[in-house]
Amino acid sequence: MEISQDEVYMIEEDHVCSHLFLSAINTQKNLIVLMRDSIPILFNKAFLDFSNVSCAKGFLREFGSLLNRFVPHDSYFHAGKSDNPEDWTTALMQLPKHDRIISMLSYRIEPHAFSVSVESPVPNYSIVTFTDISQDLIKRIMIENDVSIDKESGAYDKEYFNHTSKSFFEAAIFNKKLIGITMIELMSSDNEAVHYLHDFCFSIKSNIRQSDMLVRWGKQVFLLAYLIDSSDNAMKFSRKLLTVMREEPFQTLTNISMRIGTSVQSENDDISSIISRAHKALQQSNDSCITVL
Repeated sequence: MEISQDEVYMIEEDHVCSHLFLSAINTQKNLIVLMRDSIPILFNKAFLDFSNVSCAKGFLREFGSLLNRFVPHDSYFHAGKSDNPEDWTTALMQLPKHDRIISMLSYRIEPHAFSVSVESPVPNYSIVTFTDISQDLIKRIMIENDVSIDKESGAYDKEYFNHTSKSFFEAAIFNKKLIGITMIELMSSDNEAVHYLHDFCFSIKSNIRQSDMLVRWGKQVFLLAYLIDSSDNAMKFSRKLLTVMREEPFQTLTNISMRIGTSVQSENDDISSIISRAHKALQQSNDSCITVL
């Protein structure tokens, strides 16, 4: 069967148009997804960088449905708010414009909020655009409404960590890293430690990476979750935290100390198992010491 000159021209024109479309969306700072029958078939460069994947197939292999990436928090649209997960864009667009907001974690486990728009220029195809509004919305939700930040200490709220721990686990698999959990207790003989929680958290956060998560786990106990490549490096990382006691205001407060318990993911471990071991290690630890289990 021969292909006519007109058909050759149409094929070449389609090829040029697809490249022009990809080039155009790659210049955008917004995250853009082209979907066919609710399945992502193309991501722009901004979305690939945000998720640390190389293509749509890689994303589907690692995460499955795009809906799986939405943080399941009542402040945002997520899977639980759609009766038909395969048609979530319809449910989203039926909401008032100011409620068309989702939250996703970057590959560095950093929470972002996005306003979402959906366009369907041709049947069966849709273009979904995510506009980052994190500076406005995340700050309002986390700080003003105290949804995700513990007001007294400045660390993440325990409930928020429990909501996002699945994505943390997925990030470890994707980055081929292990999950490290370090439990930290600020201790004092006269209950003075509670007055220094915010200073303590500030000092801890000054010694960790932006992608690490510091969570208030109890009255004076904190959980630090991070990705690491070995137990030895987790020990070095935890040992670094002891230097907090040599910083202001703690270096002059002889009645306040800290102890640490650390555990690193083993084969077939879930996060709850790692946390349980780290907590046991903390209970076995002494002042200014680190115990690893």
